[in-house]
Amino acid sequence: MTMRVASLDDVAATVLRPDDAGYDEARRTFNGMIDRRPAAIVACRSTADVVAAVRAARAGGLPIAVRGGGHGVAGHAMADGAVAIDLRQMRSVEVDAARRVARVAGGALWEDVDAATVPHGLATTGGTFGDTGVGGLTLTGGIGFLMGTAGLTCDNLVGAEVVTANGSVVQAGESGDGGEGGESGHPELLWALRGGGGNFGVVTEFTFALHPLGPIQLGAIVVPVEYAGAALAAAAELASQAPPELVVFVVGPTVNARDGAPLDPTAEPVLRIALVYQGEPDSADAVIHPLRSLPGARGGFVPASYADAQAVSGVIPFGLRHYWKGHFVRKLDGPAIDAVVTGLATAPGGMSFMLLEAITGRARSEPAGGAAFGQRDAHWNVTALAIWEDPAEDARQIGWARQTADALRRSSLTGAGYGNYAPVDETAERVRAAFGVERFARLAAVKRRYDPDNVFRFNHNIPPASESG
Repeated sequence: MTMRVASLDDVAATVLRPDDAGYDEARRTFNGMIDRRPAAIVACRSTADVVAAVRAARAGGLPIAVRGGGHGVAGHAMADGAVAIDLRQMRSVEVDAARRVARVAGGALWEDVDAATVPHGLATTGGTFGDTGVGGLTLTGGIGFLMGTAGLTCDNLVGAEVVTANGSVVQAGESGDGGEGGESGHPELLWALRGGGGNFGVVTEFTFALHPLGPIQLGAIVVPVEYAGAALAAAAELASQAPPELVVFVVGPTVNARDGAPLDPTAEPVLRIALVYQGEPDSADAVIHPLRSLPGARGGFVPASYADAQAVSGVIPFGLRHYWKGHFVRKLDGPAIDAVVTGLATAPGGMSFMLLEAITGRARSEPAGGAAFGQRDAHWNVTALAIWEDPAEDARQIGWARQTADALRRSSLTGAGYGNYAPVDETAERVRAAFGVERFARLAAVKRRYDPDNVFRFNHNIPPASESG
């Protein structure tokens, strides 16, 4: 990795510029509201390609954006005038079943990881949409169906290969002195990667701890949306006492009363308490028994595979318009429930809905070595997801999401939401609030070491600490 690159013309990987065929398709990301034009898009196939692209960008004085799955609502994968390093050709997954670890290339999607690990009876906490990129989800937290027993995705990151801002390759690990190219080391960088976002370099390979998969029960309890207040209170009580094997999400308003069923636009809207339980059917039914007394409640569990659970959310197509905003809340208390009920009642149509994710079990505890993720004391992540097609609806949809998020502030843990759901206009104040003063200062120090010029700034940015700071 000692090669010198004078310009992008010398990079071996495919380089697309604004006048090239395929450029417009390559710059397309999940959120149809994003229309950014990088100076060049470099389609990397290897770590060597990434090193060459980083060094060429630096030689040309250009900042760097990084694209993995391209699924981020804020559209950080592309930036005007930047070199966009596109990792989509780097999707390999290698599983060491004996050691229960997986080495995952930086451009992989969760469907790639699950396809490689599940045949071994193993998995790690992954995205609830299979086409989500591994990189974005991991680096900003990672809420998923295994988090109660396995922790957040970032908690399962035990190593990473990172190309830093000067084009060096470092191995971030939990122990060892880990010089450049070492098998382990840079423990402070690993800590920062566990929730600190894409601030520190291009992760070209992730190493994850894997966990055995046992029986899984998949299901939901649905209630008419008019009883949403009682249902939310019951879900909050259930989550506060639930064993780590149970994961509880709440979605509404929706006309999709049954997971995997086709939408019926003529149906009455419902609130769906979505449930994933790791264990036997009898135990699962006993845990959710209190929900069955809710007015109009129906539903329950069916035996399922982990692949079934991961597929239940389907796929949200690229190109829709998105504005998501919310808060990690201390508890789903009265004011929070009132805010959600109002959000449900005022949802502006299209595909917009409220999403509530209970943070339970191991997700509430830091892993060995710690993690930068800073919202452990929250019991719920509550988000208004505005999703629509017609640009004429922009103001109404965005206004609903903002108003709903503002109503949640009274119950917010820190005044911030989940970075993976943050909107394009997320403020620096909310980014700081997500970590708190001490974590943010520690992250800024790591940033100064690995990216002192803030080359990797197209993210929920953490500026490098000043030399005197």
